[in-house]
Amino acid sequence: MNPAPRIYVIKGNIMPDNVSFNKTFRALEHAISITQQRHTLIANNISNLDTPGFRAKDIDFKTAMARALESGSALNLVKTNSEHIDLGKSTANGIETFEDENEYNGINWVNIDNEMGKLTENNLIYRTAVETLLRKIAILKEVIREGGR
Repeated sequence: MNPAPRIYVIKGNIMPDNVSFNKTFRALEHAISITQQRHTLIANNISNLDTPGFRAKDIDFKTAMARALESGSALNLVKTNSEHIDLGKSTANGIETFEDENEYNGINWVNIDNEMGKLTENNLIYRTAVETLLRKIAILKEVIREGGR
């Protein structure tokens, strides 16, 4: 006879035992989302390499990740209409962007070497988060498969 799954009753609410996976999945979701947004900014910086007066923008991954983890499950707010309240200097999910402090190169403030370095670093973080997520899902699948015996 197989034992029943664990269910906890806290103040009258029934809550499944998902604490160990829930926090990890949420952290990985935030990491993937932040790196996707940062990739968009870096790609925009690179595409404006020859635009006069353009200032490169970036996201501080560590700060954005800390804020995302502190906020728990924050709402994803995006301005879809010009009549909506302005989100200010932020992108989706309330992640703040800042102007990168590169040196003026005679045309603008975009340094291709810095941007390519940031792109590589961001790609590494993204790929690590995705690989970790895939491994967590594989573990969960294995637990489900073995539990069905």
